[in-house]
Amino acid sequence: MQNHKTPWHGTKGEIVFPLRPLRDLVFIFPDPTPEKLGDQQLIYIPVQCKKKYHSGIGTILAIGPGFTDVKGRYHPTPPGLKPGTRVVFDISVPWGMFVVGQDGKRHYAVLCGTTDIFGVV
Repeated sequence: MQNHKTPWHGTKGEIVFPLRPLRDLVFIFPDPTPEKLGDQQLIYIPVQCKKKYHSGIGTILAIGPGFTDVKGRYHPTPPGLKPGTRVVFDISVPWGMFVVGQDGKRHYAVLCGTTDIFGVV
């Protein structure tokens, strides 16, 4: 498995993310959108269109413990999802925020539910 570094990776390789999601929510650092398209990388993608060409692949930064349904049953988050796992997620998720990374810069992180994750890469 290839190691994909995020702005929240510490010096020992662990993910140090300052926020902790509740319920079954997940913070994901999406892979960057390509700047160019095509076999020879000749077509530039305008900023307004970049979301359309996003791959929907990213790295889990933090994951919530699970949720309790209306009948009082506890549903833990799936055991295969943990920080550092590469996943395919729904790019139409409207939630996201800028969080300061270990480098002191602001980076975009997506917040979605575990149901918005389609699979593990």
